Amino acid sequence: MAFYKSLLKHLILPLGNTIYGGHYLRYLKAWKAFDNMSEPELEAIQKKRLDHILEHAVKTVPFYKDVAYESLSDFPILTKALLRAHKNELVSNLFDIKTLDQHYSSGSSGQQSFTYMAREHTFYLRALQTHWWQWSGYEVGDKLLQFGISQKRSFVKKAKDFFYHCFYTKAFGLSETDLKAILRRISKKNGIYIAGYPSVINQLALAEMDLRAAPNVNGLICFGDKLFKHYQENIVQAFGKDATLIDTYGCAEGLLMACKYDLDYYYIMSPHVVIELVDDAGRAVKDGEMGHVLVTCLTNKAMPLIRYKLGDLAIKLPKDKYPAQRKLQYPLLQKVVGRETDVIKTTQGITLNVHSFTGVLEYFQEIKQYKIIQNDLHHVVVQYIPDTDFNASRLDLLSAKLHQLTKNCLDIRFEQVTHITPTRSGKPQIIESNLTPFI
Repeated sequence: MAFYKSLLKHLILPLGNTIYGGHYLRYLKAWKAFDNMSEPELEAIQKKRLDHILEHAVKTVPFYKDVAYESLSDFPILTKALLRAHKNELVSNLFDIKTLDQHYSSGSSGQQSFTYMAREHTFYLRALQTHWWQWSGYEVGDKLLQFGISQKRSFVKKAKDFFYHCFYTKAFGLSETDLKAILRRISKKNGIYIAGYPSVINQLALAEMDLRAAPNVNGLICFGDKLFKHYQENIVQAFGKDATLIDTYGCAEGLLMACKYDLDYYYIMSPHVVIELVDDAGRAVKDGEMGHVLVTCLTNKAMPLIRYKLGDLAIKLPKDKYPAQRKLQYPLLQKVVGRETDVIKTTQGITLNVHSFTGVLEYFQEIKQYKIIQNDLHHVVVQYIPDTDFNASRLDLLSAKLHQLTKNCLDIRFEQVTHITPTRSGKPQIIESNLTPFI
C-alpha cells in the first residue's frame, strides 16, 4: 500500500494535473501550510484576499460595477433569487462563460441555484476537500466507501474512483438489505474510510448494530446534511470510538466553509471564505447569537460570490470562549443550526431549531421517522411513521413533551403516514417551514 500511495502521489496525480490543467497537489500543500500558521498570519491572508476579490468584482463583474464601497458590508446581500436572475451579470468579463464549470446546488433549501467557476478553482476545491478528509487520517489511495447523489459517473470520476480505491454508491433509497450487503463487502477490506451524508452513515450504523459485520473503519467524514447527536452516538457505537469522525460544512455552489477537527466547534476556512452572520434585517449579530449566514468566496474569480445568503443559520463562537489549546488557529463557528426552514417559529417569539425536537423525539424510538411541518405561526403537523412496537398511547406523552417545549403556544396535530417525502435532492428533512423567508 505504501508503494502504491507513493506511485499515486508522485506519478499518477501529477500526470492527471498535467492532462486536466490543474494544481491539485500544490493546493494540498498550501492548505497544510495554512494549518501551521498563526492567527495573525491567517487574518492577514484573509484581509488581503478579501480586498483583492472586492476590487476585482467592482472592476470586472457587471453586477457590481456601480457599488461604491469602503468595506464588505457596503455590498448588497446576494440571495439565491438574485443569483438565478443575474447569473450572467455575475460572471467576470475576464472569463468566457462557455469555458466555465457549473456547480449546482441540491435545492434542499427550496430554491435551486448554480455557480460558475474556472476549472482551476474546481481543483482548488477538490484539494480543500481532500485536506479535510486528511484530518480524519485518510490519505489519497486509502480504501474508501463514498456515498453520493451523482450516479452517472463520468470517465474522469470513474478513473478517480479506480485510482483512489473508492467504492462509490448511491446515498439515498438504500434498503436495509442494500446496507447490509455494503457492510459485508467493506468488512473484507482492512482499514477503510467512510464518507457521505450523516443520515446515510447513521442508517449504515444501525444496520451494522444488527448485522455485526465488524468492518475495520479508520475514519468517517460527514458532509451534505446535519450530523445530529443521536447520529453521532449510533456511528460511534457501530464503528468504535477509535474511528475518527469529521463533520464538514459546505454547499454545492462551490463553498467549503468550515470543518470540525479536534474541537466540538467548526474551524472556518478563512483563506477561502469570509462568513458574516446577520439578523432578519441584514444587520450583523454579536458573536454567540444566531444569525443568517452570508458567505463571501475569496477564491472564485470567475463568479465572485459576495455576501451570498445560503439560507442557513449559524452561531459564531465569541473570541473570549476560544479554547486555549486548539490544533489550528482558524476562526471558529460555535454551531451550524441548519437551514432557515429548519426552525419553527411562534407568535410569542420563540424559535425552535431541529435540535429542540430531536432532543425530545430521541426518547420515542418506536417512531421510525418523523417530520414537523409549519404553515403558519399557530399550528404544526407532526407526520410520523410508526415502528412495529408502536403504541398510540405514547402520543399523549409525546404531545405533552412537545407542548412543554413550545410553551403551549402552538396547536400540535399528529398525522400517521407510510412515507415521508424527502427534499428534492433526496435528503431526509425533519422540519419543513413554509413561512415567508427573511430578508
